[in-house]
Amino acid sequence: MGSSVAGPDAKAPPILEVRDLRTYFFQDEGTVKAVDGAGLSVYAGKTLGIVGESGCGKSVTARSILRIVERPGRVVSGEILLREDGRETDLARLDAESREMRQVRGGDIALIFQEPMTSFSPVHTVGSQMIETIRLHQALDKRAAREKAIEMFRLVGIPRPERRVDEYAFQLSGGLRQRAMIALALSCAPRILIADEPTTALDVTTQAQILSLLARLQQGEGMAIILITHNLGVVAEMCDQVAVMYLGRVVEQGPVDAIFHAPRHPYTRALLRSIPSIHAPVRTRLPTIAGSIPHPYNRPPGCPFHPRCPDFMPGRCDRAEPALLTVAPGQQAACFLYGDARP
Repeated sequence: MGSSVAGPDAKAPPILEVRDLRTYFFQDEGTVKAVDGAGLSVYAGKTLGIVGESGCGKSVTARSILRIVERPGRVVSGEILLREDGRETDLARLDAESREMRQVRGGDIALIFQEPMTSFSPVHTVGSQMIETIRLHQALDKRAAREKAIEMFRLVGIPRPERRVDEYAFQLSGGLRQRAMIALALSCAPRILIADEPTTALDVTTQAQILSLLARLQQGEGMAIILITHNLGVVAEMCDQVAVMYLGRVVEQGPVDAIFHAPRHPYTRALLRSIPSIHAPVRTRLPTIAGSIPHPYNRPPGCPFHPRCPDFMPGRCDRAEPALLTVAPGQQAACFLYGDARP
């Protein structure tokens, strides 16, 4: 389970560290706390999986890191620390439209969007968009940038790249569009790749090819990957570390083997119980998590998971929000089952 890469080197600091990140959407009906105190650590050459139900803040966390949160949302507090060559830059303090932040996007951190059809312009060829990106970050003329684009298409397994580079997104199949999106993301050799549901709406064969491609490119380039997904099978196969998010917070994080074999938070356990198993008796109904994610304008007091939690302790879980505590070597959980987890 997990990739063949060893766990994070305790001596090497994370190349990206998110601390107490809060991203809110200010609307007429009220404030939506999409990310509400999340913390993550990303290490060079490793893969961090972020899992959770829809609406838990996974994609907004990714967009916050790149400072591309759409209005009326904005990062209101927290730190997004990018480290390189002994320098530390807090992306949360940069102007989202500044030259420095634009250099980070694509140059240091690249994003594979959830749906490539809506990410590519329909009126420009995929190659022209890639050439523009390459020339933005590298000192290449148009001809050299085109050769680089063709080389990247070939690297990600797109057949006849010299022809495909002049095609539009609608002329490519779903799998080829996703490969083109990966080629675009990798064209400027980013140190960190954020893959937001990179296999959504693809058939299982193409999914396996895309994930294999990401793993192979990571080994070759040594980049870190943040993999956002609902698919826990993909997490087991691809990731070194896992962060489980619920209602804008990380409720458990740790090595992939610990999360799968010894989950500590009730929410993580419930997610794992809902995975189909080939060993389950025939026609057995899958367990589901009771209830649903609370409405954004009506967050419960105390632990956000307590209305759905089988281990709910009245008078405690509904009054205070538990802090993220170390519950095993390298593993943390935010739950009152483990001592006094008050902040």
